[in-house]
This record gives sequence, C-alpha cells and structure tokens, in this order.
Amino acid sequence: MNLIDILIWAVLIGFIVKGFLKGLVLQVCSLLGFLVGGWAAFSYYPYLAGASRHLIRLPSLVAVPLSFLLIFIVVGLLFYLLGHFLTVLSKIMLLGWVNRLGGVVLGFLEGAFILCMLLYLGTTKPVPNALKVAITRSRSAQGFILSGREIISGWENSAKTAKPSPAAK
Repeated sequence: MNLIDILIWAVLIGFIVKGFLKGLVLQVCSLLGFLVGGWAAFSYYPYLAGASRHLIRLPSLVAVPLSFLLIFIVVGLLFYLLGHFLTVLSKIMLLGWVNRLGGVVLGFLEGAFILCMLLYLGTTKPVPNALKVAITRSRSAQGFILSGREIISGWENSAKTAKPSPAAK
C-alpha cells in the first residue's frame, strides 16, 4: 500500500461521509442546482445584463459577469432550499435513514467517478513521471483507471458519431 492507495481511500471515505451528512435528497438537489443554474445562467444572462445596463446603468464589463453569477447563485439557492425542505420532510416521515443511506451510495459513486477521471488522466496525460509510476503501482488505482478509460472512450466514441448541428452546416 503506497501513498496513492491511502489518498484514494481517504477521498472515498470523505465523499461517503459527505453523502451521509447531506443525505441523498440534498445532494441530488445540489447537483441539480449546479446543472440547472449553469444552464439558466448561460441561457438568460444576456437578457439580465441588457436590463441591468439600461436600468441601473452598469457598464457591460460589469453587467455580463454579474448577471451570469446572479442567475447561477439564485437558481442554486432555490434548489438548495428545495433540498432542505425535502430533507426535513423526509425526517418528519421517518425516512431520514433512507435519505442518509442513499446519500452514502451517491457520495461513494461521486467520489469513485472523480477518482476514475483523475487517475486515468494521471496515467495518460503529461504528468510528472514519479506520479505516473506511483499511480500505476497502486493496487487500488487499477480498477479506477480501467473504469476511467472506459468512460472516456465512450465519451470520445459518442462525440465522433454525433451528428453535426444544423448551425454547423
């Protein structure tokens, strides 16, 4: 067992503890808030920036990033509040243990996914040779590296076979 093995297990345990403390509902709502907030911010920041430039006379260099950030934070906060409400509701219905158990599973999967990506990229991309050697010698890293390779190759294959959008023609 080398330092990489210890770090892998520390990361997994950290994500499991985070999942237990937050619970499934709050973790899912946080993830949805991040995704939907990013989508909403990318989609609607020009409208808010235009309105803020005219209503409160903000320069464009300030209005655009401020509008993006404001939309992202507000949507994320709404999903956080929804998650908190649903978590309280699950405790009232005596389903708090199901919520926490689901949080443990989701936390483990989240940590494993991040480790798959990092460890695979750590063996294929330009990184210091000592780090590559340490990762390849790690017993715990091998499964994550193989899974990361499968995930990334699946993404690459789907990107190659994706049809171009009508705007690209």
